[in-house]
Amino acid sequence: MNNILKVAKNEYTQHVFTKKFWVALMAVPLIFIFFGAISAFVGAKSVDTRPIGIVDQAGIITQTQKLDGKGGLFDMTIEFQGFKDEKAPKMGTEAGSLQGYVVIPEDYAENHTLTWYGNKQMTPEVQKALSGFIGQNLMAGLTIPNKERIEAGSVIRIESLDGSVQSSGDSWQRILIPAITGLLYFILVMGSGNYLLQSLVGEKENRTIEIMLTSVTPNEMMAGKIIGNIGVAITQLVSWVGLILIGALAFRSKLTFLSAIEISWATMGINLVFLMVSFIFTASLLAILGATMTETQEAQSVMGLMVFPVMIPFYFFVVIMNAPNGLFARVLSYIPFSNPLTMGLRMAFTKVATWEILLVLAVQVVFAGLMLWLAGKAFKVGMLQFEKKVSLISLLKKEARNA
Repeated sequence: MNNILKVAKNEYTQHVFTKKFWVALMAVPLIFIFFGAISAFVGAKSVDTRPIGIVDQAGIITQTQKLDGKGGLFDMTIEFQGFKDEKAPKMGTEAGSLQGYVVIPEDYAENHTLTWYGNKQMTPEVQKALSGFIGQNLMAGLTIPNKERIEAGSVIRIESLDGSVQSSGDSWQRILIPAITGLLYFILVMGSGNYLLQSLVGEKENRTIEIMLTSVTPNEMMAGKIIGNIGVAITQLVSWVGLILIGALAFRSKLTFLSAIEISWATMGINLVFLMVSFIFTASLLAILGATMTETQEAQSVMGLMVFPVMIPFYFFVVIMNAPNGLFARVLSYIPFSNPLTMGLRMAFTKVATWEILLVLAVQVVFAGLMLWLAGKAFKVGMLQFEKKVSLISLLKKEARNA
């Protein structure tokens, strides 16, 4: 056990206590934040917020527009400016100070038809704002019970048949934690998992493994390397989750959509447990592949193939959301590669029975344990095979005969 901890410590320190590791650790969230901010900024700037003229021939506009933006970075309010005739708004539209103007005809009460004048189509944002503004004026002076409540609309919550409330009705809120979990899993596999694979193949190539095996057994070395890389993965995970939480708290007042997010800490904890168990399975599998290879070029090819199984839940995102308790989603729950994101989506969109969560977790632990054991066997057989590759199929046949 002491030797395993020594190997794990060496593997951890060699990876974590380097400038390159911390640069990469900080770069990953910063890159996502950078491109996310650019995407949000471009999206916000693409919305035309220039005023819109209104020529009210029917005389229904009696209320002053309420420009009550919340002050967030991406809160946009479209202002409506009233005109007596079409001459001024037409000139303003041609000059670019207005994005267009609307004429409310005298017979609006009979046919409820407006006319939009401009050099571009009326956007959905404009249509929504205009409908709300006209509706506000049409109801002005009328005694309507609960008028403000009707205008505000209903607050929708999703509740399962057994009465347990899952979340608010906004889909983007419910997919947030599963999506982040799936993304973190993908990054861990392509980062720490790739490092473990390259490390094993590299040590075989430069023959340093011969020296290392003079003081530790093959099983101890393999266990230590996997434990060390799990420690690296946990360091990355804690750092990224911490940065996400700090960023969310820091910008909560500026990004108003953050205040609407409801986080279930229990669900988040379950998601992280599934993520780590799946990573142990994947890291062990990569260790097996590393023990059977002789060149780093082969290892790079393998990492390219690893992308597909990890990305399967992303390809079927909508299918899982629409049928979270369907056969397809349940099958993906039991596959270690697809488990973190699939289980996260299922728990976000439906009530998953406790017994099923425990069963899925037990299956994942068995898979991870089996892969850990097989990794030790593969390393023992292939540790000194420098020129000849070890066939994974022959390894499995050998272990089956010895069982």
